[in-house]
Amino acid sequence: MFRRLPNAVALVALIFAPWSASEARAQERQDVPQLELPATVMAFAQPIRLTETPQRPPAAPQVRIGGSSPMLKSLYASTAIMQGLDVHSTMSVLNRGGGEANPLMAGLVRNKAAFIGVKAAVAASTILAARQIGKRNKVAAVATLVAINSAYALVVQHNYRVARNLR
Repeated sequence: MFRRLPNAVALVALIFAPWSASEARAQERQDVPQLELPATVMAFAQPIRLTETPQRPPAAPQVRIGGSSPMLKSLYASTAIMQGLDVHSTMSVLNRGGGEANPLMAGLVRNKAAFIGVKAAVAASTILAARQIGKRNKVAAVATLVAINSAYALVVQHNYRVARNLR
């Protein structure tokens, strides 16, 4: 049980990390010093209300690269990481004398380069599909990636457990 706890905590932290990030802003100074001007200058000066804040120029619009939110970008990264961990955990099982349980991948694991290439293609196609979904519905894209990454996290955990038992 205690071996699963760090994995669960890491997965939850990875999922909720983008929501905890916020934009940093400097605090504005509230106390503005009063200037004493000569009477001749004060005769021509317009009164200034101290309760009004000066007008600031409008902020530049934020440009998102690729139109993706930070949440989706972190899920894209975790998708690639999960595929990499799947390759590593599968190779750990194979190096200890185990076999591939997935019949679709059983023939590929004999050739390490082909196996890594297929896993990279799976990661890329998953990310591209989620980007297409995200153009219409970001919530659906997030839910899809969370489900896929969670499934791969379980597969990776299972692979490492099998590799540990094969020692």
